[in-house]
Amino acid sequence: MDRVTFIVAEKAYLVRKGIVSIINRIDHASVVKELSSLEGINSVILELNPDYFVFNPNLISSEANYRNFSIKTDLSKKGVAITTTGPTRKGLIDNFREVIDLNDERDDIIMKFKNLVEPPAQQKHNSVYTTELSDREKTILKLVAKGLTNKEIAEQLYLSTHTVITHRKNITTKLGIKTISGLTVYAILNNLVRLDEIS
Repeated sequence: MDRVTFIVAEKAYLVRKGIVSIINRIDHASVVKELSSLEGINSVILELNPDYFVFNPNLISSEANYRNFSIKTDLSKKGVAITTTGPTRKGLIDNFREVIDLNDERDDIIMKFKNLVEPPAQQKHNSVYTTELSDREKTILKLVAKGLTNKEIAEQLYLSTHTVITHRKNITTKLGIKTISGLTVYAILNNLVRLDEIS
């Protein structure tokens, strides 16, 4: 398998280094360039042609720059946004292939990057990341089983709706269960929720 390459652009040093460290620990993945700003980003992308571009949309400094922002890559295929549940460039985030929320748990972040490097269908079934639910995923699964919508879950856990949707995709991938009724049965059988809690 060829190496999957990433460019990471994030102003906060510790956040940038943390993301670089996570990516570089994944088999067949490596960061080819780290940046603290988006200055000259298009020439860097054209030169290195990364498989994925990871960046914080808040690096786009002003509203005018945001409206006129263009990049030499397809964010829906190659873009990974670094964000928080706080203010961010909401219009732009919808265009990304994946969103890494800084409030996500370690295993969730690893899973998101692993899914980019090696799609779930190709991952080994005995991998810890494809079989065990994280604490956050268990919490979301409980709320799904109780009948809450993605928006209601997001509001209750102070997450973005996009983050909740990503967690639900990861839960479905890990468990191989696609329906809400199937997830509810799983939650009951694994003592995550009681029958009387389900609406």
